[in-house]
Amino acid sequence: MSLVLQAIIVALIGGILFAIIGVVPGTDETATMAPITLILVLMGFEPVVLFAWFIAIIVAMQITHTIPTAMAALPGSTMAVPMVENCNVGKMLGIPHITMRKMAAGSIVGSVIGLPVAVCFAQLLAPLSDVISQYSGLIFTIAACIIAYMSKSRWGAVVVLVPFAFLIQGLQRLSVEAVGGTLFTSIFMGITIGPMICELFNALVPANREKNRKDGFKEIWLAPEAKDKLPLFPNPLKVVHKSTVKYVIPTSAVAACTFTFSPVGMTVMLGELVGSKKKELYDKITAAVGVQDAVSNATYLGELIIPMIAFGLPLSPVALGPAAPLFNDINLHDYLTMGDYILYGIIGIIGGAVFAYPIAMKKARAWSEMMFRHVSHEALIGAFMGLIFMLAFHEAGLFGILVTLIIGIFGGFLNNYFGIHTGVQFMAYYASSWIVPTIIGVCGTLI
Repeated sequence: MSLVLQAIIVALIGGILFAIIGVVPGTDETATMAPITLILVLMGFEPVVLFAWFIAIIVAMQITHTIPTAMAALPGSTMAVPMVENCNVGKMLGIPHITMRKMAAGSIVGSVIGLPVAVCFAQLLAPLSDVISQYSGLIFTIAACIIAYMSKSRWGAVVVLVPFAFLIQGLQRLSVEAVGGTLFTSIFMGITIGPMICELFNALVPANREKNRKDGFKEIWLAPEAKDKLPLFPNPLKVVHKSTVKYVIPTSAVAACTFTFSPVGMTVMLGELVGSKKKELYDKITAAVGVQDAVSNATYLGELIIPMIAFGLPLSPVALGPAAPLFNDINLHDYLTMGDYILYGIIGIIGGAVFAYPIAMKKARAWSEMMFRHVSHEALIGAFMGLIFMLAFHEAGLFGILVTLIIGIFGGFLNNYFGIHTGVQFMAYYASSWIVPTIIGVCGTLI
């Protein structure tokens, strides 16, 4: 069997599998992508096939994670966290099926733009690989400061990077003592569910509980289906609308180059930037979610491809997490040519989209109605929380759950009361390994 045919088959299988996984609220990319990818590496699949597989699962998951995010305002994955607020407003407007389609279409556009841009930018950076590798910690910190300052909290978010970094590194030191190693999933999940943990914690405070108590059923108005029948695979550029395309394409291109930035941080920052350009609430929401999912996918592809081509080292959040087997267990940098990245990347995009995209387009309103009529929102929240704590327990037992709660309460408080969003917190996590030793070293010198 030729390598191209193998790649097509594997990409299709990966696209179907992760299209299903993406529908489950609260799915963590690292906890799902990395183990299954590692299995394929250990089975001896060819490097080009592994690359097509990983592109396919990225694309498929980024498309279908829009379904629980739009319908129930529960993040279908870590990358969907920045979209929850806009999707919640979309629910109140009765347009969850429309926001779902905007996000799915944006995801396709982000993939198509992100792949060639990332490959070209990686070639430009390749001569600088030694310098960038040497100062990766500082680069992460500068990126964290930029994303923090671009948030609504401005200097408050920049200042809070330091205590949050110390909290993370302190918990990592404790985890070495408790379980013999540092944690990843538990901290990531703590940041992801921080806003929700904070709201649940509020229910334990009598005054806040009474303030938020509601009586009776909540009415939700669902917008009617469009009269025009959508084709099986509608043109993504037409779905996101021509007024939004002028934002989606350039933001995707920019996002594909920012490999040291948190994907969540880039999604929040560029989504807010585009949303601020719109005056009407409907336009603001639909434009923002389309851009957010495009940026999310483009950033993810850039953070996989740029470190792989330019450095051969995991110098990005994606390379350190979900794509770790492609750097540590087999380094694709040593096997793929520029032509391979384009050819098998396209195979991966098609394999990831061929099943997931039609589902999001054709079943959006029907699934939204079914969700609102027959599925309890409280049940979804319970299932979501259960999944999170299961992942934390799998990583580090009860200590992992404790770490998730600590990060969740602290990070949720920062998000809900001070507007220091999860993108800033994710960047603080990546920069913490440079921030803490540097500050300790400076303090030691002064003493």
